[in-house]
Amino acid sequence: MINIVRPEAALVMPDRFDFAFSENGRYGACLRANDEDVTLESWTLTAEEATSRPITSITTRPGAHALPLDDGRILLLRSEETDPARPHDLVLLQPQGDGFAEHRLGEISALLGGYLLPSPSAARFAFVVARDDPGQSTIWRLSASPPWIERVVQVPGCLSGGVWLDGHAGVLAVNQISESHRSSGIVIDLAEGSWRRIWSVSDRSTDRIVLYSPASTLLVVSSDAAGEERLGWGRLGEETVHFPESLHRPGHIRRALALDSAGERLLVEEVHGAVSQLFIYTPADQCLRQLGGPPGTASSPASWVGDLIRFRFSTPDQPPTLATVRLAPELRWSLSRDGEPDDQAAWAPAELIELGGPAGPIEAIAYGGPDWRQCRHLVVALHGGPLSSWRFEFDPLFQCLAAAGIAVVAPNYRGSTGYGDEHLRAALAHWGGPDLADVLHLGRDLGQDRARRELPKPVVLGASYGAFLALLAACHEPDMWSACVALAPFLSGPRLHESTRGAAVRHRIAQLGGLQHSDNRGPRDVLAVCTSLSAPLLLIHGTRDLTVPVEQSRTLTRRLSESGRTEGADFEYLEVDSDHRGVALAQRSALRQRVVRFCRTRPGPGAAEADDSRTPITHNGR
Repeated sequence: MINIVRPEAALVMPDRFDFAFSENGRYGACLRANDEDVTLESWTLTAEEATSRPITSITTRPGAHALPLDDGRILLLRSEETDPARPHDLVLLQPQGDGFAEHRLGEISALLGGYLLPSPSAARFAFVVARDDPGQSTIWRLSASPPWIERVVQVPGCLSGGVWLDGHAGVLAVNQISESHRSSGIVIDLAEGSWRRIWSVSDRSTDRIVLYSPASTLLVVSSDAAGEERLGWGRLGEETVHFPESLHRPGHIRRALALDSAGERLLVEEVHGAVSQLFIYTPADQCLRQLGGPPGTASSPASWVGDLIRFRFSTPDQPPTLATVRLAPELRWSLSRDGEPDDQAAWAPAELIELGGPAGPIEAIAYGGPDWRQCRHLVVALHGGPLSSWRFEFDPLFQCLAAAGIAVVAPNYRGSTGYGDEHLRAALAHWGGPDLADVLHLGRDLGQDRARRELPKPVVLGASYGAFLALLAACHEPDMWSACVALAPFLSGPRLHESTRGAAVRHRIAQLGGLQHSDNRGPRDVLAVCTSLSAPLLLIHGTRDLTVPVEQSRTLTRRLSESGRTEGADFEYLEVDSDHRGVALAQRSALRQRVVRFCRTRPGPGAAEADDSRTPITHNGR
């Protein structure tokens, strides 16, 4: 098999995220990133074919929030600095010729970020929900005339979401997250400055208000009081909340994306294995009807106006874009390729495959074409989590590996979402148990197959929880792998629980059983088994990582050095100026290049020509 290798430097990885739609469905906005350059993008949705244009004159950055208004104007909430303590700017963008005129309204404080809510009243065009700290949020009112910004009310807890229960912007329903990480739905009377709880199933459950339709008074909610998150619905003013079985499928996450204009139908997305399946649910007859469509991943939010539904959509060889589904007179899907270069056929396709596991079949996403097993280089990629999965969507790191002639297999082992209750719960309270067993089984089978073909052993690569698994796999079966890549790893559940400053992270570790870390294989602690590691290791961590502190990787490198391993020969350790997400998703082009070079040059003698070049994006900071 001949691999045509494309230089990674030529690959610009596009992304679109944080979509928002105007209330009338005629306009949209999102952030578009080309590697590290972030641009605000405006969408015109007045016809079935969605069109977009970048607003290059406006400075923005990740974390900004845009809200398109019904008349084509756009509100933008942005932070100018990386320091979250600095105030956030509020800017109103007015269409003007081929561009937008910028009018600065002022600034607000939002230490933990904030978001914009449209107003149902013409008197006020929007509101801002600012998260001041974990214990308090503030709601601000935005007007089209001075004073542009007015503080309305402060509410205990960290707020999320928001639906209006009236037509004059007086009563708002939001979700309130307490310092104990419990979520419940509350109603805020903005005129009186008071609030009360209206949706709470138990003292320990996570209960949310999701959607509301003033036209039908249909209120969509969710709750995990029964042990798994379920969607339910009721009518405002009625006491009964329905949790129909037709809306629930054990072990498969279902999300409510949008209500139609009349509030009579609900668009639901299900995580079905690695792909999204879309359904339309009708409360009147409790009927759930599946929408056909291409395999890929759909994301919220969605806009549903008339017979047109729009939402973010992606496939392995289609960067995120806007999908349009026309329901009548017949079902028709279309994907906007507006603003994309003409050479997108170069993106590597992927396929869903099934591999044998110790407890049954394991679905995986494979890059490398039908002959991926014959590729000289193979990476086994492990996803974060637990309770996560690889999705059938565009992945910049996988695209870079494929462009360099490296095949990728990304398995959804036990503990992954989308494969039923038994598959999902196998790893709860057993971190590094059944999921590690699956990884080692796959590694053994792939290794034997590659040995027969006289090919190098696979490289095991993981990010976050997947990096924890990758390190365990490389330590428990050191002869199985040619190399190991760990992006933002932690050493064990208890060590992470002790070291992280994030209360939400500690809560999730305890909730998912991460404090139990030993079974018949011994402790699930990388530090306890790392002396058996023999495969070359690439370890990367962000200095601004608040989820998994950088000290986790620094501790590992110290232990490796104490055991006689030599940095630069046996392992490489890089620290980058980034947060957890930036490293775990390999968001920077230079970081991806470093991973690709390591995977091509480490599989053994003769696997590839030597490449000693270095990218000056990192530093050692121990």
